[in-house]
Amino acid sequence: MNGGGDVRPSLGVVVPVYNEAATIERSCRRVVEVMEGYEGRSAVIAVDDGSADRSASILALLAGELDLLDFVRRPANGGYGAALRSGAERAAELGLDYVAFIDSDLTNPPEDLLKIGALARQGADYIKGSRFIRGGDMDAVPTSRSVFTKTGNLVGRTLFGTSIRDVTNGFRGVRTELFLSWPLKETGFAVIVEEMGWALRSGIEIAEFPTVLSARADDQRSTAFTYSPQTFISYLRYPMRTFRGRIRRALVGRRD
Repeated sequence: MNGGGDVRPSLGVVVPVYNEAATIERSCRRVVEVMEGYEGRSAVIAVDDGSADRSASILALLAGELDLLDFVRRPANGGYGAALRSGAERAAELGLDYVAFIDSDLTNPPEDLLKIGALARQGADYIKGSRFIRGGDMDAVPTSRSVFTKTGNLVGRTLFGTSIRDVTNGFRGVRTELFLSWPLKETGFAVIVEEMGWALRSGIEIAEFPTVLSARADDQRSTAFTYSPQTFISYLRYPMRTFRGRIRRALVGRRD
């Protein structure tokens, strides 16, 4: 764990891992390298979510070598959302103020973790990476996937009734205690928008920073995320719930 006084809030970086043996060492070393430059107490928490390959053994060896790397092993695959919860619980055990989530494939720039730290220092409770504000993009992503994402974001933020531009991005940071207080049910990727719903409902300060989404490298396995109608529906469940709540409140207000 890195020690840097109280210049910035302490930050735990959770890296969920599932069957990434070919590249996880490279990814973890890069994230650790970035966080060694963080001006505050920090830890990189790699969570192996029941991998069937050598990911867990690689992480165990790395944790013994890298002071900043903490390793959590889940006995069975529980899904993306479950892995994040395990990582956040470990961050709480370590007494870390904030937790950030970054994918193990490094399609999110690890150096942008320092942007999360800077916004945490300014007091933001929930910090979202955005591909859709100035300085952010997803140009490296195939057009078929980027159209799916852009459409989902447009519909999602409209239903949520928020000015936040990138409601589906999984690269984000949040106060650890706040994250663990939300009764999140989703174990898959839809936890991202479920979480956004709770953030908006909480009335907390939400900040966005520009970030670039790149494509997975050739030596990495295919992404576990599926661009399908079922995924679209699961993501829109939570914006729709918020939208219905807004309509109900508006109708009650009219009757009063």
